Amino acid sequence: MVTPKKEAIVERAIELFHDDQWKNGIRNAVNPEYSELLESGYIAQAQSELMTSEKRKNAESDFIDFPREFSVDLKELYESNGLILGSRHSGKSDLAMMICERAMKENTIVIVFDPSLDWIQRSNVPRYVTVETDLIVPNESTIYDLSLTSPYQQQRIVEEFCKRLFESQAKKSIGQHLLVIFEESHTYFYQGCMRAKNMQNCVRMLSVGRNVHIACVLISQFPSMVDKFCVKHAMSQVWFGFTKEPNDVKYLRMLLDDNVEQLKKLEDGQFIFMNRSGISKIQIEPYKDNVTKNKPISIIDMVYGENNLAYSVNVEPFRE
Repeated sequence: MVTPKKEAIVERAIELFHDDQWKNGIRNAVNPEYSELLESGYIAQAQSELMTSEKRKNAESDFIDFPREFSVDLKELYESNGLILGSRHSGKSDLAMMICERAMKENTIVIVFDPSLDWIQRSNVPRYVTVETDLIVPNESTIYDLSLTSPYQQQRIVEEFCKRLFESQAKKSIGQHLLVIFEESHTYFYQGCMRAKNMQNCVRMLSVGRNVHIACVLISQFPSMVDKFCVKHAMSQVWFGFTKEPNDVKYLRMLLDDNVEQLKKLEDGQFIFMNRSGISKIQIEPYKDNVTKNKPISIIDMVYGENNLAYSVNVEPFRE
């Protein structure tokens, strides 16, 4: 740390001296000599204050200034996956909605798994399906509302959907980019689940989905609960929002080192962004570009590729 200049220390020491004189009712005290300030402890107090201020200033500028406009490297995202982490109300979904808006402008099909109803209320994804059973692969951007299903059902739905999505993309001669958003991803991809045989289609999509033009973004307010396999395959672009939960801070320290302490200082809409180029700090505004959603549907008839391959919904309810 840079030690404050002597002139600044003396100036601050004189200010402290006059503050004390004012408190004691002395209004017209003359400036003391340097030796007097030194003996009375004002020099030491001033130096301590200025060094603390400088330390705080350096800590707050560990990262580059906020950019004027939020940006995302969609090309990099399509070749890998992304991760958005942070406590509740830190702005995770707003950030994801902005990413989806950019992606849809580039003719990407966005698919959102959302158990929270937030995307239906605020995003600009144009249609949604209230899910109570298996899903099919859509041919336009769609929100799958999972609010009526249990965590066990959600996991089964996601696993089956990953199988169908991967197969449908693999059979197409020219694949359109698809971006799959997993809101509350710790619900489907909880710690240790990716080693199970009944999750192998999710493993395949997260690890090699890029080969068939599928990218995923995982969102979670509980980073330490998300399976490490998923985190490993979504580290090319990561946004870290505010959190001070001890287990999450301990886990994220492995990714951010000492920079993890910055997470406790973030405000809503502020993120530490990490990619292959390094670490920076960004800020976004609350997402407001909501569009009127199409009427909820229960069946989507899809035709893919030259083989007229169609998928239908399995209307059999889950039996746990």
